[in-house]
Order: sequence, then structure tokens, then C-alpha cells
Amino acid sequence: MLAGVFKVAALALAALPVDAFTVSRDTAPGNAACANLTASLESSTVKQPLSLAYASSRHDYWNAIQSSYTPSCVVYPESAKDVSTALMAIKGAGSRFAIKAAGHNPNTFFSSVDEGVLIDLNEMTEKTYDAFTNLGSYQPGGTFGDIYNYFDQYGRTVVGARLAGVGTGLALGGGLSYLSPQYGLACDSFRELEVVLPNGEIVTASPTENEDLFFVNRGGGGNAYGVVTKYTIQTRPSGTFYAGNLIYVLDLKDKVLEAIRDFTRYNTDPKASIIGTYEKILTPSLGDLDLDQAIIMFLVYDGPDAGNVFDNFTSIPHLLNTLGKKSYPEVVNMPTPLSTEISRGDNIFRVQVHGIDDDSYKTAFDAWDKWCEDNKGDYILSSLDFQPVPKSLTDASNSQNGGNAMQMPSGPWFWLNFLLSTPPLLPKARYDSIQASFRDMVNSVPNAEGLPLFINDAAADQDPLKTFSTYSRLQEIQAKYDPDDFFADYTGGWSFG
Repeated sequence: MLAGVFKVAALALAALPVDAFTVSRDTAPGNAACANLTASLESSTVKQPLSLAYASSRHDYWNAIQSSYTPSCVVYPESAKDVSTALMAIKGAGSRFAIKAAGHNPNTFFSSVDEGVLIDLNEMTEKTYDAFTNLGSYQPGGTFGDIYNYFDQYGRTVVGARLAGVGTGLALGGGLSYLSPQYGLACDSFRELEVVLPNGEIVTASPTENEDLFFVNRGGGGNAYGVVTKYTIQTRPSGTFYAGNLIYVLDLKDKVLEAIRDFTRYNTDPKASIIGTYEKILTPSLGDLDLDQAIIMFLVYDGPDAGNVFDNFTSIPHLLNTLGKKSYPEVVNMPTPLSTEISRGDNIFRVQVHGIDDDSYKTAFDAWDKWCEDNKGDYILSSLDFQPVPKSLTDASNSQNGGNAMQMPSGPWFWLNFLLSTPPLLPKARYDSIQASFRDMVNSVPNAEGLPLFINDAAADQDPLKTFSTYSRLQEIQAKYDPDDFFADYTGGWSFG
């Protein structure tokens, strides 16, 4: 629960007139906001462009293009009260702003800002664990790798990202985990949230308090409703996992794709989880060698012995098999601990959703495969990930707290994640042309009707919220908590425009 002093302080702060934070409008709004912040927070909390901390925050994005933008200053809050103070100072100046956790979302201005204030949550890293209730908590700073390492000492873990280097904002968009077939999405394990509202008030959102705010922050994307500054979650047992990668040549694409489809359709063991990723790099194929492409399967079983659950993958001839016993921190560092870091570049995601009872997912693969072959030189890396959504996952999701903001239709089905990493420093016209071509390729295959797009993998123009059956309800809740459209007008992220 929130400490009473935080709520009282926030309410008092929110009650102040905007003029209390307003400085001279002779400067740009971003500079005015930074002056407000320097006056209202400790100087060590606000960093200017010449500082090393500012440079680190500006350049530390998974999509390197977001590093090209120049914040007026960077704020490093250490508490919900600091976040509240920062928002009111920014609002008083009429400045744009962005909220950044780890900067993994590739969409422009979702966690970056140009000539405005960047609120970097990386100093907020407190974590707790209660062995009596098995509830844990974490603040939004750091990465899921940090969180997994913390809870591992207690023999516990949380439902979160499948790569250690991804930040906590992933959970607000749903969060697909290797544990999801057992426990649902990351957001389904939320039990209470501390949220700073657009008006600066600090509130608790839970099944019994501000229930509508709790609902929208479970898979609704986060940014439109306030800033989550603390997550209280149900932790899960974490013992020995049987996990690893299988790597195949792309000539076996059809056999592997059939194995993925069959696993999604027939597997009944919720402890088993997979991702199938098809990879292509910029080099020519060199004839029959196909050295520019590969298939990497991620296979994870929650237990030391998977039995025969992965036999339809291991029976296909493969180049490499790293399956073996692993801790969960080792699982989320597959294939190497540097996986997240080496994939940084000019990256963008796009998403599709497909059922398993027709061949639309194969049509999507063929469209991607042809685009990659026809556009050699336009990308450094492109990949297509097949992410099963089994019935056990949707059952687990819908059984907790009345379901999440997606109100997930019953599985099984697939989410497909298309990644495009373009060469750096392209002229804008060339970059835009490549992106448009890739977009058109993804759009050429219709999505399944009645299934939601996955926010975590969506490009901004795909507008995934409109695919949710709860869209009108989400709009109403956003209007309730941001009636002045402060967040809608002054920061990026998923919105209802």
C-alpha cells in the first residue's frame, strides 16, 4: 500500500495552480520546464546536455534512431513523489516530455523526446519479496534481468520479458514470457500498482481500488493513463529448467514451420514454451550454402526433464543443439548474455496475428521471405518470430482479476513479430522508402478477425488498441484519468486519437 504521506503530498502538489510552476515564456517550453525542475527538485536529479548521465540516457535505446533526438534535460526521479513533481513542472511550462524505463520500445517518441524533458526512471530500482504471501514488488528502473536475479535468490521468479535486457515497460503492453503458458502474460501477475496520474496525484490501482485504472494498465500500453512507479506482483516458483536453442538451415523452413504449428495445436503441457525465429542477414546467400539465413528455435521447459515434448523439433536435422539444464536467469540470456545488446541498431517491429486453422501464417512467411530476397542491401537483419498463444495461456490470463485489457480470445493462435534492422545513417528518403516497402509487405496479408494485435511488437501506425474488444472502454477510462489530454497531447505512446 502507498504510504499516506506520499498521497497527501501528491494531492497538495496537484492542488497547486499551474502558475506555481510557470517560469518566463521567453525560452522554449523544454528549457522552461528544465528551469522549473531545477527549482523544484534537487540539482542532482536534473541533468543538462553536457553531463555524462544525460549522454547515457540519450543514447541508450534499442532502436538507435531514438538517440538522434535531443532532450532539453533529463530528470532522474527516485520516488513517485519526484515523478509527480516532475510532471507538474513540465505541465506548468507546456513542454513535451517522455517516460523512459529501459528504452526498448522502438517507436519514435514512445520513450524519447526532442526539445522537451526526458524522465528516466532508471534510478528507481527498489525490489521486495514477502515469503509469507509470495508477493514481490519492483520499481520500473533497470531491466527484467535485474529483477530475475533478485528473485532467484529466493527460488522465485516473475512473469516478464524473454530477454534479460528488456525493461519493465514491456509488462504494461502485456508481456509474453516463457512462463506464460502456465501463468498468462506478465500483466496478469499484477496484484497492485502505484500510479502517478497526469494531474500529479499518486494513487493505488488494484482489484479493489481504482479498478478501472488497474484494468487498463494490464495490457493497455501504459502511457495514456499515467506513470506506473511500483509493481506488486505474484511471484512464481523458479527451479531448474530444461532449455536451449536448436539451429537449422532455412532449407528446412517448411518442416520447422509445421512443427511449430503442430506444437501450438496439440501440446497440452503448459510447462513447455517455444519461440520460432527465422533470420536473414544482409550478405548474399552464396549459392546453395545459404549462409545468410537460419532458423533458431527457443525451447523452454519449466522442470529438469522435458520428456518427449520437444521431439518434433529435435527430430529435424539441425546444426546446433544447446538443450540442457539451466537456471531461469540463464534461460533469459539465450542464446548468449549479449543477445539484447548486439541486436541494437536502427530497429523497428511490426506485428500480425493469425489462427492455426488456415494457411495465412504460411502466406505471411512467404511474403516476408520474398521481400527479404528482393530487398538485399536494404537491411542488416530481418527476422520473423512465431509466438504461439496456446489455450492454457488465454485460460490463465482470463482467470486472473477478470482478464486483462485485451480480454484475450481463447487460444490457440499465433502472434507474428516482424523485425527490420536497416543500415545506419541512411538518407531520410531512402529510410522512409524501405520502411514503407516493409510496411506494405506486412499489410499485404490480412490479420485474423477478432484477435488482438500484440502491443509489445506493434509499429505505431498499426494502432493495436483498436483491435481490442475493449477499445471503447479504454477510451472512457483514459478520458477519466486525463481529462485535460495532458499525456495525450504532450507525450508519445499508445493513444486514442
